[in-house]
Amino acid sequence: AGIEEVRDRLRPLAPNTLRPQVGALITPAVTAFAGSPGGVVYIVNPNVANGETAASILTNYPDDEICKETQTVAVPCANNAMGQLVATPGNWETTVAASPAYAAAPVFPWKWVRINLRQNNENNAAAPNYNTNGQNTGQMVCWNGTNEYADPNAPNPALTDLGCTSPNLPVYVLTALSVTPTGSRRMVQAEVAEDKYPFTTPAALTMDGTLTTFSGGSSNQWGVNGNDSPGCGINTVGPPVHAIGVLNDGEIPVVDAGIKRPNNITGSGATTPDVANVSATMPTNLQSVSSLQTLVSTMKANVTQPVINGPASSLPNYGTATDPQIVYVNGDLTLSGNAQGYGILVVTGTLTIKGTVGWNGIVLVIGKGIFNTDGTDQYNGAVVVANTVDALGNPLAVQGTSQVNVNGGGHGGFQYSSGCIANATTLSTFHVAAIRELIR
Repeated sequence: AGIEEVRDRLRPLAPNTLRPQVGALITPAVTAFAGSPGGVVYIVNPNVANGETAASILTNYPDDEICKETQTVAVPCANNAMGQLVATPGNWETTVAASPAYAAAPVFPWKWVRINLRQNNENNAAAPNYNTNGQNTGQMVCWNGTNEYADPNAPNPALTDLGCTSPNLPVYVLTALSVTPTGSRRMVQAEVAEDKYPFTTPAALTMDGTLTTFSGGSSNQWGVNGNDSPGCGINTVGPPVHAIGVLNDGEIPVVDAGIKRPNNITGSGATTPDVANVSATMPTNLQSVSSLQTLVSTMKANVTQPVINGPASSLPNYGTATDPQIVYVNGDLTLSGNAQGYGILVVTGTLTIKGTVGWNGIVLVIGKGIFNTDGTDQYNGAVVVANTVDALGNPLAVQGTSQVNVNGGGHGGFQYSSGCIANATTLSTFHVAAIRELIR
């Protein structure tokens, strides 16, 4: 029960979240390795009826397990004759009360849950046999969406972005102690990491097809920009990408011919319009029909609202910067009026957007691969258009003709934003990578 409460409260929007949002930035649960300031958070669950208080929990039920797990707390443990890490509020640990939103009657008998970062040095001189991986380094353990790995760029104590190479995320260790009224004890430990799509893109607009058609963008205020821009409340920026990416050199002049304002198509390329063959840098999940279909199937399995069967003309929930959505439309979608969407939008049919509509995050027009948009619509993040099925909906052998048509003028366009991509691809769930019972 303690593990599950904490795993749920690690979500930014959960009741009494352990990862509060400051502005549009989500603060981490812990900011350093155990033994350093900000390195441990304890969630305590006193049974008031038995005379317990939040302040007394760690005194009555001290954490001696942490001394066996990582060398970064070896000195504080060694300085204590009892061989346990003494609570020192304001130094290395923070105490937070259990949330009433998860309370049960009678009170569950778990006493505390500890949160700390997973390290690649699960041993120390005091307990040389307590070694789970044969390593003794200060590397951060990270989650890449498939498995844990020790990030060589994250030695202790340097924790840039919590040590994990983007877009990978840190692994948290949750350790829970329960004590029954008769005094028997049980300790469970889980390793969890936030679910996140490992999405990268070679261009602000990627036309992922063996053939392409592009037309429009007549206004001097309309353009495609691959230079990273702050977005969705995230001010950090990264290296630029191309403005428009295609799969082969033969498609470059085809796209160029449809561009009305060449000087407005800029990015990491040395010339304008910046239309480039990105096949050599195309991410694996965008390289083939099967990988593209797998990508959208994964999105479909993680939708935040029911799948929409087209043709459709609206969305139940467009999302916000603090609550981005994963929207999957099976068929055609037409949006009009004045609306701003946040998150991931997947359309398997023809996507038509007109009026003053914007999307902040990722737009995947994968299936028919036809995208019609007005010049006044703005897309911040990344857009991928790919034709992966024939007229009957059967998968193609290779990507077909991807089509992007920009109608009229206006001040909109496609703006690459790694911030909006990060905001859209970070999910609200925490994956359990491992769970075990510890012998007490």
